[in-house]
Amino acid sequence: MEFISLGIFIFSAAMAAGSILLVTKLLEEYPLPCLRSLFYHNLFISAFGFYGIWGQFLIVALAGSRLDPSLYSTVSVFSLLLGLPFLVFGWMMLIKFAADASGANLSKWFTPVFLIVNFGIIILLGVVIREREFSDALPLFRHYYVAAALIFALTAALILLRGDNPSPGRRERTGLALIISGGAVAQALALMLIPHSAWMALSFVFLLFATITLSALYLSYRADLKPAMIPDPMPLPHGFEDFIRKNEISPREAEIITEICNGLSNQEIADKLFISLQTVKDHTSRIYLKANVRNRMQLMALVRGFEAGITPPQHI
Repeated sequence: MEFISLGIFIFSAAMAAGSILLVTKLLEEYPLPCLRSLFYHNLFISAFGFYGIWGQFLIVALAGSRLDPSLYSTVSVFSLLLGLPFLVFGWMMLIKFAADASGANLSKWFTPVFLIVNFGIIILLGVVIREREFSDALPLFRHYYVAAALIFALTAALILLRGDNPSPGRRERTGLALIISGGAVAQALALMLIPHSAWMALSFVFLLFATITLSALYLSYRADLKPAMIPDPMPLPHGFEDFIRKNEISPREAEIITEICNGLSNQEIADKLFISLQTVKDHTSRIYLKANVRNRMQLMALVRGFEAGITPPQHI
């Protein structure tokens, strides 16, 4: 059990870091509101996973047999209770992500009402737990998580499916809806059907981190995103040859830069040049590296600088 726990902990840390880094990289290229919401969602869910779930395993590892069972139950419950605020903020950012991705407008009252209701439930849980034995608290947490996670995940999935935002498009939003709802259902099944508490916790935390990682991976490698604001298409500048020569741009990379300057998305470039989407992404990454820019907007500004006969400052 110790080796399995250690393996899942390492895997959880890798998935948490990977999901946050993937979304950060996407944000640099596509500064979309939905990606910012997803970044905070992954951050808060990761904080809950490590603080509320792995914190209990850490207590056992540090104290071992010296910890009284009743005291362990008390510490575990309070660790989980104090981790719930991260979970609430994570769920709120999930709804915001779905709304931003689908183009839906949330009411200005959404944030205060959501926080008041959920923190009210947390306070109520604390009061009920105080009146009961701490050993009875974990089933209470389990039922609360299952109910709330399913409600918020299915709400987010419905918002994603009903939207008409072009970036991410309907195909990408459908995939995200399936990942989010499927992850919530899998977590609920693990909490309700696995009888052994240790295996239940390990299975749950694995599925928790796997869900946020899959959403980040899907957006990184399957979604065709567009910048929030695409500049008007521009003809190739007179100094474009100088730009190519200075940055050692290959002929294929020059074609991709041309289409980027025309406002095409990665998928549209792939279709036009008869290459795969991943090939476009690989070429684009190399272009950014050669030109020392982070995203399309900086690349287009750099190309326009050559048209004007000046070289804009390089971004580090």
